[in-house]
Amino acid sequence: MQNKMGMLKKIEQNLLFFALAKGVAFLAPIFFLKFVSLEEYGVVEFSYAFGSMTAVIASLGLTGAYPYFVLKRQEYEKRQAFLFYGIPVLILSVVFCLMRWSGFLNEQVSLIILFTLIFALQRVYSSILKSEGEGYLGVLFDGGYYFVLTAVILIVWAFHLTQAVALLEVMMQVYLLGLGGFYLWKFLHMHTKSIQSIIRDDCGEILRFSFHMIVSGIVIYWLTSCARIYIKYFMGYEQVGIYSLYYRFAGIAVIIYLFIYIAFFQKIYMAESRKMDRYYLAVMVLVFCGCLACFFFAPILSRFFFGGANVENTRLFLLLIFQMPLWVGISLCEGVVSRENMVRQMNFRIGTLVLIFPLVLYIIREYLSLELFALFNGVFFAIAFGLQIWLLSRKGIVLQKCFWFALALMIGSIIIYFVYF
Repeated sequence: MQNKMGMLKKIEQNLLFFALAKGVAFLAPIFFLKFVSLEEYGVVEFSYAFGSMTAVIASLGLTGAYPYFVLKRQEYEKRQAFLFYGIPVLILSVVFCLMRWSGFLNEQVSLIILFTLIFALQRVYSSILKSEGEGYLGVLFDGGYYFVLTAVILIVWAFHLTQAVALLEVMMQVYLLGLGGFYLWKFLHMHTKSIQSIIRDDCGEILRFSFHMIVSGIVIYWLTSCARIYIKYFMGYEQVGIYSLYYRFAGIAVIIYLFIYIAFFQKIYMAESRKMDRYYLAVMVLVFCGCLACFFFAPILSRFFFGGANVENTRLFLLLIFQMPLWVGISLCEGVVSRENMVRQMNFRIGTLVLIFPLVLYIIREYLSLELFALFNGVFFAIAFGLQIWLLSRKGIVLQKCFWFALALMIGSIIIYFVYF
């Protein structure tokens, strides 16, 4: 009875923290647009996307290495090596902040560096918390930036400030230094080995293991999350701002997916092939329905956030809705591909797509619009998902229903682009 009560309490705790963290992550970026121009919003969103990608490299693959060494191999003494990671990041953070305050870095570069280092520190410590049974705290840690953004919104609103981006930059600097200081404090309270022995005995082994995860992370992240980077270079910051608003609306898909991922992780990933096909399809359909529900509010919300500007684009939003289940499918399959030890094969095939995509955009650059970009992005998502399904079929994992649903989504995207008015 006590065990059951404890389990229920843990589930309630996880749901509460999940709702808080993901609710803030969904709403804060949308409300931020009320206090900045489209171009400023585009700058922040571009920096966010670029920093998220470079954080994959900056985190050195430690997010996947921690559960391997500490949970699977039970080498608990290596915990201090992961906390030690925060010390050089703290030193780099101080250097970059001094460079920014001295005028050696412009705002754009500064924001990218801030996002990179913040996300790297958040992801590594979130992995530590989740691996040690404190997933509810890990979810909060993952969303740290969004709480900073919420604080900025409240301050700007309360005091009628006009420099929202400048305030965001300053508060991100404070938050970054605080994160680095937190790592240093945790390390000083835990370490039993000298820094020299940690570097000599632990760091090399950990980094040799985590290297392939860096490559895999870059390939998958660049495929699924590079849209705002491409749009900036081909169409400018204002178009990034417009695209990002609709992308944030469609971000309900991420919340639905992450909740299911946390709640039913073992059941989904350890299921036999036929059940896995049904589970994955159910998740993708649920995400699709959630996004469609948001669709009906998009015109009202876009008028509110854009202050009457004529940028309502329901076709763009529909194209994003049709690509979101494909994004979820890719994320689901990534874990299983890793489980089946096929990461290298996936990296090669999807890496080829990642290289082809910018070439396609360059060829059609004179005709490129947000809608055409979303169409091609969705088609490449479908191809990548299809490649993952094909790879898994070689291991006897047949995702036939998912394949047909992905094909239907791709065809639906093409119809929406050419028929929708």
